Amino acid sequence: MPLIYHKGIAYVSNNLMKKLKAITYFLLGSALLLSAVMTPAYLRSVDSDVLRIAGGKPELISEGFSLLRLEKSGPAHLLFQSARFNALDDVKELEEALGKYRSQDPKGFQQGDSDALIKRFLDSNPSNSRFVLGWMVASNFRKSVLNHLQQSNRPGVQTILKNRNLQSLNVFYPVASAGGQPFDSALLLTGLLYQEDHLSSEFGQQVELLAAQVNLGKNTRHLEAMCLDILSLSKRMNWGQLTTFIQKVESVETLRTLTHHAMRSEEMLPRVFSSLRFAESGGLLADYLRKFPETAPRDIQLGIVHGQEALRHLLQRQEPVFVSSTREWLRSYGLFHAPSVQLCKLTLRMPMFALLIKYLLYLFGSFFILRFLHQLKPEPEDASEQMQVDGIGFLRQQILALVFLVFVIVLGEPFLAQDSKKVENTTTWRFPVMQSAVTDDVESIMETKITQITIIALVLFFLVQVCTYALCLVKLKEIKKQEAHSRLKLRLLDNEENLFDSGLYLGLGGTVLSLVMLALGIVKPGLMAAYSSTLFGIIFVSALKIFHVRPYRRKLIVENETERA
Repeated sequence: MPLIYHKGIAYVSNNLMKKLKAITYFLLGSALLLSAVMTPAYLRSVDSDVLRIAGGKPELISEGFSLLRLEKSGPAHLLFQSARFNALDDVKELEEALGKYRSQDPKGFQQGDSDALIKRFLDSNPSNSRFVLGWMVASNFRKSVLNHLQQSNRPGVQTILKNRNLQSLNVFYPVASAGGQPFDSALLLTGLLYQEDHLSSEFGQQVELLAAQVNLGKNTRHLEAMCLDILSLSKRMNWGQLTTFIQKVESVETLRTLTHHAMRSEEMLPRVFSSLRFAESGGLLADYLRKFPETAPRDIQLGIVHGQEALRHLLQRQEPVFVSSTREWLRSYGLFHAPSVQLCKLTLRMPMFALLIKYLLYLFGSFFILRFLHQLKPEPEDASEQMQVDGIGFLRQQILALVFLVFVIVLGEPFLAQDSKKVENTTTWRFPVMQSAVTDDVESIMETKITQITIIALVLFFLVQVCTYALCLVKLKEIKKQEAHSRLKLRLLDNEENLFDSGLYLGLGGTVLSLVMLALGIVKPGLMAAYSSTLFGIIFVSALKIFHVRPYRRKLIVENETERA
């Protein structure tokens, strides 16, 4: 180790001290940045590891057995299908239990539960169909349901039955016509669900109000849309499944959203049913499906796999799930497992605090890396470098660390630049008995001029200009503090002219980059963001030169002339 000895005392040389500082800064910066990367806290997403910690273990199988013990074989079968699609353990045991139940009580398995009323209807009107709609299309079955509902004392049921007299319909044919079978089935099924208390109080009130308004002559489109949704569900569900599903629906809009997504594919019905079973309310699930139509199926599947609490946490946050490939790679090698678990628990308990810690780690980590790079610079040899003012370089590194943090937030946050694409849910049916297909009037929704990514681009361009403005002020302050005569300061000021104009260059660069990305379709920030980049550059450069550079230059010119005189 190269040491310097003076009067018998050993001193570390400046070169060695500089290397030790560089190593220390690098290790500190790397450790802090790695800790920031490992912190599973985000602005607009939920980490998959946090969901895993929130849930604990899958509950599909145990819930399926619980339903089967209550003789609810229909809901248990849908949970079994969801568990099979997710390849969960012990799914074979549930399958065997369902098979045993089916062999012991085939009629109960067909019905899906042990409801005595439906059992009586099926005994009087036998059907080979496994689904409710297959029973309702039979005229004798509908007649049995109608006789039962006509004896009801509930005003809501009688209001629904009066809808059978409607003549002016948009989608269906009137009940009395040759093609009135679908509308009659939907109304009787709705009335039966209402009569047997399978509708929630909120949903039941909406149904009664909707039926009453239609009887008073209002447009029937909303009533018919609800009937289409109920028919769609009854086409693929038995009575036990339908009643379990509908009990957690709080509104007509919730019913439409859940039905739309459940009917999308074979896998989606068990997935939506299982999610609804574990969710605190159907409204939260419907909101999530509307906000993230593309990623929601995968995300709610992750919630189901990790357990009821995981799904509820996801629906409460109303944010998409992010799977970190970096942490997955580190976990595959068994690295940082214990710290990762603790960080996930912290994020689960205090998400905003964990996010603040993450950003501070990024800030200090980037600052130490900049200090490391500063230590790698060779010692100044010319007089111009030796004129640097103490503390200015430190201030410049702080600003650059803030710039790095801004870019991490804007570019590193998953789903931050992604718009929530809410879709309009429509259930489309074509009845063979109809002469023409009539669809609902769909209101065209104007595309929002200022999208989320446009706002993010505007904020990014603005912050870049603010940071550039701050760096220019730091350089101006450095020149002011130089111990030199005014003529030299004027020349130094002229030498930094390109730096003072850098805001214009960055603004033009942002405009060109935005237009290129817009043309290629990579990201669409919008023309407003593209032109605003140049506008911000003009504003900040003008402010810098008019309010800072020009007055100081004038002062130096006066001082220089005074010195010459």
